[in-house]
Formats: sequence, structure tokens, C-alpha cells
Amino acid sequence: MVTSEELNMTFQKVGNDFGIETKAEFAAFRDLKIKWMRTYKWAEFTVSDFLREAPLEVIEDIAVTIFSKIKGIEHEYSEETVEWLTSDEFVEINQPVYIARDMRIGSDEGEHKSIEDSLNRLKDRKLISEDLGKIRLFWSKRTSNEQSAWSSMLMKVITVNAGLDSEDTPDNVLDFVILRQIAHVDSDFRKNNEDRKQAVLETVQIYPGFDSIQEWLEEHGFSE
Repeated sequence: MVTSEELNMTFQKVGNDFGIETKAEFAAFRDLKIKWMRTYKWAEFTVSDFLREAPLEVIEDIAVTIFSKIKGIEHEYSEETVEWLTSDEFVEINQPVYIARDMRIGSDEGEHKSIEDSLNRLKDRKLISEDLGKIRLFWSKRTSNEQSAWSSMLMKVITVNAGLDSEDTPDNVLDFVILRQIAHVDSDFRKNNEDRKQAVLETVQIYPGFDSIQEWLEEHGFSE
């Protein structure tokens, strides 16, 4: 486990290399993120405690990536960092905490619709793998007239809008919504957001009735 002192010292070391005086501390964010405030030669970082179990080399590489971004320098995560962030170990350590913190997450059982039945239909049609690994799916606690579903790629958690837990929701619509989120969670972390979106689109566009499902979601007030 990385201590607060080790985190601060690592960020200070990297900050010195970039000519920036630095302070860093952990915080219990809902999501995996790093926030910072900075002036020309000073920066203060608040780092998600989901990184507490990361190797120090990963912490240092993440710090280098952030400082590079601040300075406008191109720098990608190292292979070691990508491997750790996308590892089963990362999910096993952090997923339960993430689920407990995300107050939007409700039950995995619906009143009118079944996520499990939807997954079985997708598996029967060979649209998703029989083994979803660490992926967990839930309904949201409350209905939201926004996204039909959302997910965390690294935490491997999918939340389906409770507004779709209705007898009026066609099975193929729910199946499509879940398929799209699984495609997102399974996409390549190394790619940028636009490339990942394109990869997901290419996966779901082949789903039968793609256009009519999009229209149904829009008519009922759901975005992607």
C-alpha cells in the first residue's frame, strides 16, 4: 500500500523534474480521478485513493503523465501502468468500494425487467462472451431522463437507467443498451476516447433494428 507520505514524495520528485513545487494527498473520490490546482511554479494534487494499492512505479508514471499534460508534452501511460489499471487485481481491490460509494447504483434485480435474462439473450445470439469476467450490472436507484445506461471501464461496473425497468421497454431495447455498455467496458483502454467510441459504435451498429432502437430511446428521452 502506498502511504500518503510516499505519494507526496513521489509527486514532489516528479514535480521537481518539471520545475514545479508540488504537494499531493489521497482523497476518497467516487471515481478514479486526480484533481489539481496550480500556478506557474506550484501545484497541489488530490489523488483518488483507488490508487493506494498501485506500485510506486505506477504512481510515478501517472505523475509524469499529468505533469507532461500540464506542460503540453505528449506522454502516454507506460505498459506497466496500463497493465495494472486493467488488471483483475485492480478490480478485486477497488470494485466493492466503488459500488459502495456510487449512490446512483441500486439493485441487480428489476421489478419488470431482468438484466440476467437480457444477458442470456445476448449470449444465446453470440453477441457477448459466455464469461463476462469481473463485469457487474445493476439498475440505477432512480429514474433519470438522461443516459440509458453508464459504466466504468476500469471498475467494470454497468448501471442501467431504472427508467428502462418497465413493461413498456421492448426486450431488444434493453438488450441493445446493455450490449453497448459491455462493448464500452471491453474496449481498449490504450485508445483515446474518440477511438473507443468508434470501436463501440462498430460493435453495436450490427445489432438488428439499430436505427429503430435509437429512435425509441430518443423518443423516450434517453441519450446514449
